[in-house]
Amino acid sequence: MKGSKKSIKRVSIMLMLMFVLCAVYLVKIVYFDRQNMMVNSYNPRINSADTTIKRGDIRDIDGHVFAYSEYSQDEGGYVRKYNGAETSCQVVGYTGAGKYGVEASQNFILQNVDSELFQRLRSFIKGTEVQGDSVYLTVDKDLQDLASKLMGSNKGAVVVEEVSTGRILCMVSKPQFDPQNVAESWDSLKDDENSPLLNRASQGLYTPGSVFKIVTAVSAIRNIPDVYSFTYDCKGEQNFENKVIHCYNNKSHGSENIVDAFANSCNVFFSVLGTKTGAEALRQTADEMLFNEGVPFDLSVSAPSVQVNSLSTESELVETSIGQGRTMVTPLFMAAVAQSIANNGIMMRPYIIDHIVNYDEMVIETTIPEIYSNILNQAEAEKLREMMIEVINRGTGFNADSDYFQVAGKTGTAENPGGNDHLWFVGFAPADSPQYAVSVVLENGDGSANASVIARKMLYNTINRDELK
Repeated sequence: MKGSKKSIKRVSIMLMLMFVLCAVYLVKIVYFDRQNMMVNSYNPRINSADTTIKRGDIRDIDGHVFAYSEYSQDEGGYVRKYNGAETSCQVVGYTGAGKYGVEASQNFILQNVDSELFQRLRSFIKGTEVQGDSVYLTVDKDLQDLASKLMGSNKGAVVVEEVSTGRILCMVSKPQFDPQNVAESWDSLKDDENSPLLNRASQGLYTPGSVFKIVTAVSAIRNIPDVYSFTYDCKGEQNFENKVIHCYNNKSHGSENIVDAFANSCNVFFSVLGTKTGAEALRQTADEMLFNEGVPFDLSVSAPSVQVNSLSTESELVETSIGQGRTMVTPLFMAAVAQSIANNGIMMRPYIIDHIVNYDEMVIETTIPEIYSNILNQAEAEKLREMMIEVINRGTGFNADSDYFQVAGKTGTAENPGGNDHLWFVGFAPADSPQYAVSVVLENGDGSANASVIARKMLYNTINRDELK
C-alpha cells in the first residue's frame, strides 16, 4: 500500500512538473518568440494581414515615405505603394510576393495597431482608418540616391556607418529592382543571374583582398615583439611552398617596414609577416576581431569567415595573410571593423531601425546605441589609424584624399577567378575626430567607377549632409 502511494506521488509530481514546463514554454512562445515567429519566412500567416488595418509606413531618417498603404475599391482592401524606394530596395524590401527587407523584419511592427480598441472605436464613429505603427529608418534617401549614382552600372555595395553609435546612414546594393513591380516580375527577378534581390551590403560574401591586411597587421603587432623595426626587401614576388605571391603589377617595393608595406599594400611583405606570425595566431586574431562571428543586424546577414588554422599549409597561410584564399566578408562587417578602429577599438552594434511611431505620430520605441564588442585595445586602434592615414597620404588610397578633411583608409583588390578583380575601400573621416566609417566594394571593377573616389564623396556628403539639404 505504501509503495502504491509513493508511486502515485511520483507520478503526480512528474505530471505537475510537465504541466509547469508546458506553461513556461507557452509563456515563452506568447511573450518572447511571437515577433520572431510572425516574421519567420516559414510562417504561412506572414502574408495573411488583417485587411481592415492600414499597414504602417516605412520612412527614411528625415521622414521621406518609402512605403505606404492606401485603400483600393477595386482590390477591396489596402494596397502597398512604394515611393522613390528603388535605390533602397534591398533595405525597404517588398510585400506581396512574400516579404523581404524591412517589410519582413518589421512585419510585426507594421501590422501592430497601437491603442487598437480606441482606433477601432474612432473608425466606427468617424470613419477614420485603423493604422499600424510606422518605422523610421536610419538611412538618408539623399545618400542612398548618391551612392547608387556613384556606383553607376557596377554591381556591389556601399555602407556608411556613424562611428559613435553604429547607426547606418547609407546601405546601397546594386543591381536594384522596383519594389512596386516585384509580384509582376517575380519569375524573372528570382531567376536573374545578377541576383538583384540579394542585399549585397549585408548578405554578399566577398574575398576581402588587401583590406584583410588590417587583421594581419594586428596579429603581427600582438605576436611579433620587434614588429615595428622588422624590415623586408620586396622584389615584386616571393615563393612560398608551392605558391608564388605577386605584388600588384609585380612592382618591387624595396626595403619596407610594416607602415610602408601597409601604405603600399605590399603582398610580399604581408605574406612574410603572416609566416612570422603563424597560422594559429592569425586565426586567433581574426576570431578576436569577430571574423568568424560577425555582428547582429536588423536585416538578414551572412557571417564572415576565416578558414586558416594550425593545420593550414604555408600556401594557405600566405594567401589568407593578404586576404585571398577562403576568407569571406560582407561590406557591412567591414564597415563595422572600420568603425571600431575609428572608435578606439570599440565595435558598436550596427542598426538601421531608428524609431517607431504610432498612428498619432507619437514615438513609442527608439533604438538605443549599444556596444557589441571591444575588438582592439586603444593603442592598436591608434596605430591602425596612423597606418590608414599613410595609405591616403602616400600610398594606394590617394584617390580618397580630400581637401576638406583627413581620410584614413585601406584599399583592396581581390582576385576573382570568374572575371575582373573586386575593388575595395574601407575607412573613416575625419581621421583626427572620426564621425563616419565607410565600406565600398565594386564587383568585377571595370574602371568605370573607383571605390576610393566613391568612399571620399560619400564621407564628404555624409559629414555635410545637413548643410547640403
